[in-house]
Amino acid sequence: MAIADEVQETGQQVLAATGAELARVLNAGIERFVGWPYRIAPGCVVDRDGTRTETFASVVYTAREGSAAPGLGVIPADTAAAVIDLSEDMDLEIFRAAYARVALAKGLKKSPAPQLKEGPSTAVTLGIIFAQRSAVPLEDLTEALQRLNAQTPSPEWPDMIVVASAGAIHYAVQFPGESLSGDWLPPAEGALDNFRPAMYVVMVIRPTAARTFKKMLAFLVAHLAIFSPGARLPNFTHILEGVPQTAITVSGYQYNLRGDLVPVPRQFYNDRYFPPLPMRIEDRKGQLLSTIQFLPWQDGGALLLRGKLPLDGLMVFLGKEALQKAGVVRRHPDLQISYVLPITSANFADMLKRLQRQSNMVVRHSEPTWTIQKVADEGSASPFVARLLMGMMRLRNIVYTDPAARDKFDKPFELVSSSLMNTRTTAREIVALWEVHSRKVASGEIARLQGRAIHIDESIDKELRKHVESFLNASVRTLKQGMQNLAAELQVNIGFLFKQQGAFENGIAALQSRGPLLADYLQQTRAWSERLVQSRNEVEHAGWVLPRVTYKNTGTGVATVEPEISGQPVTQFATFMLDRLCCFVEEFTAHCLQRLMSPEITITEIPPAKRLTEAPERFSLTLATGGLPRWKISYHASSFEGT
Repeated sequence: MAIADEVQETGQQVLAATGAELARVLNAGIERFVGWPYRIAPGCVVDRDGTRTETFASVVYTAREGSAAPGLGVIPADTAAAVIDLSEDMDLEIFRAAYARVALAKGLKKSPAPQLKEGPSTAVTLGIIFAQRSAVPLEDLTEALQRLNAQTPSPEWPDMIVVASAGAIHYAVQFPGESLSGDWLPPAEGALDNFRPAMYVVMVIRPTAARTFKKMLAFLVAHLAIFSPGARLPNFTHILEGVPQTAITVSGYQYNLRGDLVPVPRQFYNDRYFPPLPMRIEDRKGQLLSTIQFLPWQDGGALLLRGKLPLDGLMVFLGKEALQKAGVVRRHPDLQISYVLPITSANFADMLKRLQRQSNMVVRHSEPTWTIQKVADEGSASPFVARLLMGMMRLRNIVYTDPAARDKFDKPFELVSSSLMNTRTTAREIVALWEVHSRKVASGEIARLQGRAIHIDESIDKELRKHVESFLNASVRTLKQGMQNLAAELQVNIGFLFKQQGAFENGIAALQSRGPLLADYLQQTRAWSERLVQSRNEVEHAGWVLPRVTYKNTGTGVATVEPEISGQPVTQFATFMLDRLCCFVEEFTAHCLQRLMSPEITITEIPPAKRLTEAPERFSLTLATGGLPRWKISYHASSFEGT
């Protein structure tokens, strides 16, 4: 049996264990794959000052060959490689208590790691909180984890939270401009004394479900290999075979100049930060040698260089003070990132001036390769923008992981979004035109009674008809052409929604067996969408025009009477159809993208009270097992703004 299969089998045994057997089965399961010089046993950990932890169900520690188990389960801190706090069922109270126990263990005083020829080593105690099940979604645990981290020095943070039936919460490494690189293991004590890496430490949820034990064991083995180089351990990459690589990003941290992990400021998140353009470094003939860019970083900054020039050679122009703890991380031959340096954008500008003055190289501004253009007088705080534009793009990124393939989605969605924005603009123009005209008539500004005759000095018939025709064309283009094309890209056929009643009923019947929720949703969508399409068809094919505005004598003045479309006053028709269309675009697109996601993840609906003010998106990712409630498409009569 391959080791990945053996670990999976062991994980199932751990998941099935109950009561007092759980700790025994877990320890035996770990010991099955972890050899000399490690042992696994329950016990407390004590440091040289006598500080003692509570008893952990599992302590992984080093011991000499043939030596007896420690008396009374007291394990010296210097030998403790990892502690595992164990429970059958997790809730927030149990989690907070486990966090405190693990933080104490990680904060014990330990001797420095020995300098070994075999390679780097660490004396850090890994801390894992392990539960078979959780009474709360993993997202609730991440919220609690972030709050506790804010009150705790980063070296004392638990390294992994495991819910064996659902997934794991831990940290991953991400370098600027890249996707996640891999798991983050706690650095050895003192490792950051002389440098601060310019990398993000990202809290992630891994939706590993029944393979969560494999994920935990691989993480543990990777740490144990550094704690005691030369130990008898399997290759952690072999353990990970078959474990999903999907990760849900929760939040990010950065090292500051003191070496503390602190949250990335919200204004530097990808959805709201545009980094300055890189500067070009050329030779005297104008040939590009490299580009260099300043990255703001907590209380300092970092430099990112793309090209063949050596970044460490260019940093000489920053001056001695900035270079005391300088260094470079080479991500690949053409990408170099400096450590976090005590510099500002002004220091970077001075560096470039000295570089140009004291070398034969020329520094120039880069020409922008993309254009930022204002398209509306609103931003991400608008539910329309946050939900129908930003929100859909986030979900799209999960399905279309290859940026080159996203064009397949973006082209049909651009037709949908641009047509929907035109529909929205025209609906607002219809309402505004009518409200202004009605007010002027009611106030007597443009209307008067002379005997039995009503005199109106201004007419909006021509302009109102033009807006109505534009509204009908744009809305039906959004629905019939745009959404039908987008649905085809998302592997759903909704052509029957726009056909005669018999063909529609046949389409619904065929869909009912494989997608009953969507079938019910489209069944109710038909009630308003058919009215909308028929109204547009009457304009296009039957020569229908909006009736003229009529007026009535109220006895004390004049009042307007709205013309109707499909039995509904024109402003109500436009407002209602726009609202239905916005709901349909959001919900149908989200449902189709949800269908195409990997089986480990799905989407959940964020309650309105929990949506961010600056970006009130409706949907977020969650675990298919052990996460927040899965969103299911269902028709509703509530307004777009009200959902």
